[in-house]
Amino acid sequence: MLARKVLRRIRGWWRIRGGFGSVGSVSDGGDIGDGPKPSWRYGIERGTVTAEFAVVLPAVMVLALLLFGSARAVTVGMTCQEAARAAAREIVVSAESGGDPSGVVSRIAGSGASVSVSRGGTEVTVTTRCPVMPGPLGILPASMTGKAVAILHE
Repeated sequence: MLARKVLRRIRGWWRIRGGFGSVGSVSDGGDIGDGPKPSWRYGIERGTVTAEFAVVLPAVMVLALLLFGSARAVTVGMTCQEAARAAAREIVVSAESGGDPSGVVSRIAGSGASVSVSRGGTEVTVTTRCPVMPGPLGILPASMTGKAVAILHE
């Protein structure tokens, strides 16, 4: 409140004097108030904050959406990798019974996750694919994959 009063007084002084450079200097031979009038008056700047806010707000919103979307993609990627690791461990631990890697993946990564298992000799490779909520303009990936390799005991 005090700052507004001070600014109003400064602006009023500016209007009366005609600007800082024209206050009766000896070099130009003028009196107080002679010289060029100020180019702005009180009230001309009204609405500039609203206009600047209207320009900046969409940019801030896009940046926030990209930030939240990329954080979601990273979280889903880590969960998908964890699901692949747990499914590979499930296969190794229950090698005789075969295990249920799809059940483990759906418990960890959700029901939308898919799993594929490939066996090669003493190795088993588990690949999981987890859906990510697609972001605006398709910038973020639609799904993340996780891959884990385990060695079967004989």
